[in-house]
Amino acid sequence: MNKHRTRQRGLSLVEIMVGLVIGLITVMVIGQVAAEFEGQKRTSTGGGDAQSNGAAALFQLEREIRMAGYGLMIGSWGQMCPLGINIYYNGTVVSDPGGNPADSGILAPVRIIDGGGDNADTIVMVRADSPTGIMPTTIIKDMPNTSSEIRVNWGAGMREGQQFLVGARDGSKICTLMQLSQDPQPVQAGAEFDMQHNPGQFPYNPANPNNVFTDAPTYGIGDVMINLSSLSYWRYSVLCNQLTLVDPSRTAAPYTCTNTQPLVDQVVNAQARYGVAPAGSLTVNEWVEPTGLWAANTLTAAQVSRILAVRLAVVARSPQMEKEDVEATCNGGNGSVTLWAGGPTVALSGDECRYRYKVFETVVPIRNSIWGCGQAGVPCSP
Repeated sequence: MNKHRTRQRGLSLVEIMVGLVIGLITVMVIGQVAAEFEGQKRTSTGGGDAQSNGAAALFQLEREIRMAGYGLMIGSWGQMCPLGINIYYNGTVVSDPGGNPADSGILAPVRIIDGGGDNADTIVMVRADSPTGIMPTTIIKDMPNTSSEIRVNWGAGMREGQQFLVGARDGSKICTLMQLSQDPQPVQAGAEFDMQHNPGQFPYNPANPNNVFTDAPTYGIGDVMINLSSLSYWRYSVLCNQLTLVDPSRTAAPYTCTNTQPLVDQVVNAQARYGVAPAGSLTVNEWVEPTGLWAANTLTAAQVSRILAVRLAVVARSPQMEKEDVEATCNGGNGSVTLWAGGPTVALSGDECRYRYKVFETVVPIRNSIWGCGQAGVPCSP
């Protein structure tokens, strides 16, 4: 009778070990592929975020620069407020050039405040909503600075709640921003109008200017009033790696991350230059830094009439910090980002080299300065 061998069942120890090794190798390969894929995805996503944020920031700034100066007297009229503007809002003095020279500045469509070195510049833009702003109304009666009434020779187009600016034609007085507390009241059969600017529910009108401003001018016959309707006064800065916005007519300096409005995240720098034309010309022939004679608080009416464009660069970065230096210009933890060909650079060092950067650059015409040149008594140059 034949004996049958017992049939073997299961795997040998050697086979099990081989299987484990193959499995571990497979897991390692899959893990490495997944990690590489995630890294590439983060890089692509981060680059896309920088692209989107930079484009959004540039669009916001470009749009405001194009609209700057609308409804304001520019060109040779820019001399109206060379000493600055007194601004009071809701119990707070937000601009007092008589006591703080930093608040002084000409009524210019665009002003660039140099950040110093590689630090981001600040861009300040102002415009009005009134289509009649370029036509000044003349004050025809002397008024004490405590008066809540101004008598002028024309009041058409103004309504309660609108803002207006008062100053001297020759720029010899600090200007004051006020708010109309009721519709213009006609007197002398409509040949004259009283403009009321009472305090109370109108936050731009202090009860007594002498108690809030260092220099509260007395305006009288021959001085002018400009109908702003609504003043758009915007200050764009880069703070806490964000493009931020603040209204200097409502918020007092200093400006920080807490009292400004964040607009676009991961914007780390912005640089701007004035496009300047020769006197009497509309062709820009040089780009100047906002320093020295062209500093924001030293601009003259003659200079403002020559500023016809702004060259602007915005630097955005990816939110994801990489493990190693990724910026092409970095070498040993130091590098730079070029803003435009032949233009300024922003230095990078340390961990800054471990982010990816996108630079957006454009030239923006200040079209209201260009269109206003030679019209309504506003020459191209003084």
